[in-house]
Amino acid sequence: MRKRFTEIICAALASVVALGASVAAGCAPYYDGEALPGEYHTEAAAISNGGFAVQKGDYVYFINGVQSNAADNTFGKPLKGSIMRIAADDLKGHNYSSADVVVPLIAYSADHDTGIFVYGDYIYYATPSTARDADGVVQNARLDMKRTKLDGTETLKSPYVQFASNSDDYRFVEVDGTVYILYIASSETLYDESTGVTNIHSYNTATGVDTLLAYNVASYAFDSREKGNATLYYTMNVRNYSTGSDYKYNQVYRVTADATEAKEYDTSKIVGWDDDSNRYINCGTLVFDGRGQMDEKTPFNSQEQSANRLSYTYTLKQYVGGHLFYTRHTTQNSSEYLFDLKDGAVNEEWKPVAGNAAEDERIKNDGSAADGYIYIFDNNNDLSSVIASENSTITVNRVKDGKLSGELSNENGYFTIVSESATLLFADGNYLYYSLSGGNGYTFNRIDYTGGWRSYEAASPDGKVNEYTPVKILDLDSVSDWYAPELLCNHLLFASETDSMATYNYIMAFDLNDGDGAMSNADIDALNDRYNGIVGEDGIIEGYNDSEKYPTDKYANLSAAAKYLFYTGDIDYVKDLAAATNAAREEDTDPVYSDATLSLLEGLLAPSADNDWKDYTDTRKVNGVDVKANTRDFYYSVLGKMTEDDEEALRSDFRASLVAYPEDESVGWYDSLSTGAKVGFIVGVCAGGLLILGCGAFVAIRLIKKSKREKEQELVPYKKRIKVDTTDDKSVNVYEDEDAGATEAEGEESQGETDGEQNTQN
Repeated sequence: MRKRFTEIICAALASVVALGASVAAGCAPYYDGEALPGEYHTEAAAISNGGFAVQKGDYVYFINGVQSNAADNTFGKPLKGSIMRIAADDLKGHNYSSADVVVPLIAYSADHDTGIFVYGDYIYYATPSTARDADGVVQNARLDMKRTKLDGTETLKSPYVQFASNSDDYRFVEVDGTVYILYIASSETLYDESTGVTNIHSYNTATGVDTLLAYNVASYAFDSREKGNATLYYTMNVRNYSTGSDYKYNQVYRVTADATEAKEYDTSKIVGWDDDSNRYINCGTLVFDGRGQMDEKTPFNSQEQSANRLSYTYTLKQYVGGHLFYTRHTTQNSSEYLFDLKDGAVNEEWKPVAGNAAEDERIKNDGSAADGYIYIFDNNNDLSSVIASENSTITVNRVKDGKLSGELSNENGYFTIVSESATLLFADGNYLYYSLSGGNGYTFNRIDYTGGWRSYEAASPDGKVNEYTPVKILDLDSVSDWYAPELLCNHLLFASETDSMATYNYIMAFDLNDGDGAMSNADIDALNDRYNGIVGEDGIIEGYNDSEKYPTDKYANLSAAAKYLFYTGDIDYVKDLAAATNAAREEDTDPVYSDATLSLLEGLLAPSADNDWKDYTDTRKVNGVDVKANTRDFYYSVLGKMTEDDEEALRSDFRASLVAYPEDESVGWYDSLSTGAKVGFIVGVCAGGLLILGCGAFVAIRLIKKSKREKEQELVPYKKRIKVDTTDDKSVNVYEDEDAGATEAEGEESQGETDGEQNTQN
């Protein structure tokens, strides 16, 4: 009996939410939004697709800082965490604040491995769900897959797909002009399983069809460098249905996002197979089959005549740049031999058993740490080097005759370039960027990794820095549990853990150009010297704490105020603070900020040959303003825009090191509030005033009406009205009118007189 499963995978699944439903119902599928100015359409390929910043044509699109999935994600509300754009020319020209919001939603993914993608005229992203459950709780632990046009219009209301977990792994990929969402559903229960399994899905954004590509996979590997790669590798175990356990070997498969047809298997001869409870769904191509000669052949194995003598187990280490790096070991040998498989090798003639490389074709004996390597390829896309951080060193291992050296030896092309424990970040051009311990998050260090071993042995023999000398880039720190740093337009972009910005985690930009081209390591070293000459341990600002040179009776608080000006340039606040504190001081006490102190501080903002800042007279334009070389923005700056509340809070953070205003300061409690709090206070006062006025008007109207009724009762004679008899006489019709009979009329008239007398008495 033959069993087909394609009808299962092509059906729309209940676990996903498709856009098509809202469109078919005639609902408006998009949020309203005005188009941003400028020409955004381009046929240029996106650069760094899948990161937190992507360049497409004349614009760089980026996530505006680190934001929580629990923040308000109502369309139009988010600024922090939203997707912004900046013209590439503005980025190069240091106009970092000239950025516009493209998507006023929070771009978010808890695994921080996949960010935003740009295909055609649209930007694709994930955002926390704003749907509410039956109790009204926002379901922001779920993740909505959406898109927006590059001019800021056509933002989807309903997601293509909604993930049950905001940490599910995914990629937006493009195949023949169609964008797919290639995603991993972890712990998914599609068929009333007692325990959820890991499944691979592909959602076609053009048709709304969600396809189950593989059911119950063991592991998977997206391309770690080309995140728009539509190919995915994964491993699957092979079940022994007669025993209810897996065989000791596994298999490697490959699938692309546009696959729609599952393979057909004859399950009639599988011992223990149950059509009602067992299932095998797989749209992929078998790449490696680890079945040994002693293992029973199943319909899910390769049908090649010969088999491996021993069972193989494969571990996917990295899929990068069209190369699958994997380790393989046998049931008798646990050594993890490292192998390299190029995508192009798997063609129509490929044999999953015979395709297993011979042991002497391994590129490294021990590939246990291969998932952390940086792989370097030559112009033919062949592996040329491997960079590793192991045993408190960074090493480079050159490929010779298709193999990496098995021994750390200069002659073998396997040597140390940095003798420190490090975290590898990325390679760009000839440079390796890496992080050393000591910062709040990732620090930034750089070295040219392309030299021979003698280049590093003889680096800086005269004390001068060259390209093979490791250098640190200022004191920059990047958030380590967010997206990896980006290098676009020769700008290093990262979520800040530097200085007081560490609290707010907005994006910072550091320009690696020096005006005449890309900065060399010697240029960076010289820049470090200048920067540290200001804020380092031996810098000018720290030197202001020298009480012998700057006695406190004359230069109190000089160092703290100078550091404040280095970050903010806000001399007006310091002057106002000086005036307020000096006016409030007791007689015969030293000034909090003396005229001499203020003179030195003003000199900081006007460097010249006659003051301490004679080496910092050069300027550069940042956000259209000339900034001096002794201010922070000369070195690195905020990219994008901060919220007003965060700007206020950051300003307060910087001022916290300064002397506080005296208690009778003119800047009262209201002025100390953030912008948001001030708005809230004003709204509250206005609302309270309206409430009081409304209550007063209501009371006045009631009193006027009461007075009017009392006057009417004094002027108008008593009117006869129907009186309801509440006695037990059932023969009386209590609804009879006054003309019904003389007896009743007389009785009613008599009763009316009695009532009138009572009213008069009252």
